[in-house]
Amino acid sequence: VGDGSAAATDLSYDNISSIMFLNPEVACVGLSEREAQRRNLPHKVSCFDLSVINRALINNVSHADDASVGFVKMLVTDDEEMRLLGMRAVTQGASALIETAALFIQERRSVRDLERCLHPHPAVSEAVVEALRILLAPPNPQPS
Repeated sequence: VGDGSAAATDLSYDNISSIMFLNPEVACVGLSEREAQRRNLPHKVSCFDLSVINRALINNVSHADDASVGFVKMLVTDDEEMRLLGMRAVTQGASALIETAALFIQERRSVRDLERCLHPHPAVSEAVVEALRILLAPPNPQPS
């Protein structure tokens, strides 16, 4: 706004998504694993295969010769806060999934807040919930 009423903020590209409208769609936002490693950021990764998500299977019926229906991959800080650092999605409708992640990255929000959002069933967004469950699950104790 040119009237000076809005506070000036530095431009950040961390929350600007990239979407390729291919078949299936490819969408990403935020840091990749490689970039997090380059910045020496402690992080955790969760990748969930959409082959068990009903809506993804329904969407993929017309592509039965392609065994892959896609995935959702999330990158979070490896600390108590578990802020969302990045997300990748490859599936029909990936473009619709990625913008919520962009907002969480911009607002420096925890994936715990994203888990509290309602996600419809059957929907491809269920893959986001499943990726979150992997990240938020307590560690499995190893037998001694």
